[in-house]
Amino acid sequence: MAVGGQRPPPDYTKGIFQTLGFKEFHEYLMLPPDKKDSEDGKKLLQESIENMKMATRRYARRQNKMVKSRFLDHPTREIPLIFELNTTNLSQWDIEVKEKAINIINSFITNSPCQYEHLKSNVCQEKSNLNAHSSNYCKDCERLIIGDKEFSIHLSSHKHMRVLKAKKRLAKLAEMKKDEDTKQTE
Repeated sequence: MAVGGQRPPPDYTKGIFQTLGFKEFHEYLMLPPDKKDSEDGKKLLQESIENMKMATRRYARRQNKMVKSRFLDHPTREIPLIFELNTTNLSQWDIEVKEKAINIINSFITNSPCQYEHLKSNVCQEKSNLNAHSSNYCKDCERLIIGDKEFSIHLSSHKHMRVLKAKKRLAKLAEMKKDEDTKQTE
């Protein structure tokens, strides 16, 4: 305990505080036992449950993104086949998830063809089509850029966008000057 009987605020980067859901329930858990059954306590519990559901969905999205980028976006890497299982309908769990997972694992163990289609990545094919050594010239920026990936990155960069904006502004000024000159000659 800190000075004055006050507890220091929890550090959510260490120990039990890192547990999924603990941070979301902190306010409710800190209530005195007699307040937990009150209306405010019940409301806080419901808010905590909703916060945990949102955090779990965020975590699941990050995990899916990580799995796809780690396994599906590397054309040169030798990885096992990845299968997608639909887990959205809990009443169909045994059919949609459990049975399919068992069949997929059995086909892997017995080295036999699987009846379910594995995930394929178009990104892998796109990345393998990119030439790392090609020369690309950006006329707007007057720069030579080596590699298709780097050129693609350049085209969406802030520097490239600034150059385009400046050229557009200069073209507009030139057009206004031209209009002004034609009005003066009339």
